[in-house]
Amino acid sequence: MTIMQLLMLGASAFFAYKIYEHIQTLEEPTQEKKSPRSAESFSTFDATTLIEKADEAREKGDLQKALAIYSEANLNEANNAEILFKMGYTLSQERRDEEALEYLMDAVGVDNQNPFAYLEMEKIYKRMGEEEKAKEMRNKAVALDESLKEA
Repeated sequence: MTIMQLLMLGASAFFAYKIYEHIQTLEEPTQEKKSPRSAESFSTFDATTLIEKADEAREKGDLQKALAIYSEANLNEANNAEILFKMGYTLSQERRDEEALEYLMDAVGVDNQNPFAYLEMEKIYKRMGEEEKAKEMRNKAVALDESLKEA
């Protein structure tokens, strides 16, 4: 071996040992501590702020950006009916009907008192040619809000 090869071998061994030392000092994450890879560590914003930013993007017509922000909010606060509804609504605007229905069904699974989720599902089912399901969704919406009967 040449001197250069010996130096490289020594340096590699030194750094391997330092990495080993570092790994030995790491602690296992507990329930109380948040993992540095948890959803909260990726965003400095809370779910409410993210929803507002996504709403702004959707109103400006940037549906992809809105969906990305809603997704981040959903990571921060899973099973939030408002987030699930808005994701479903935005996906419906993009005509991604199957995905939209999944989110809307999740939204009503969390909060079945939102008539607008049922109206959005009605619209999607009509586009898909499923008139019976569309009628069922309309009836559920009207049962929650009588003023929608005339809409």
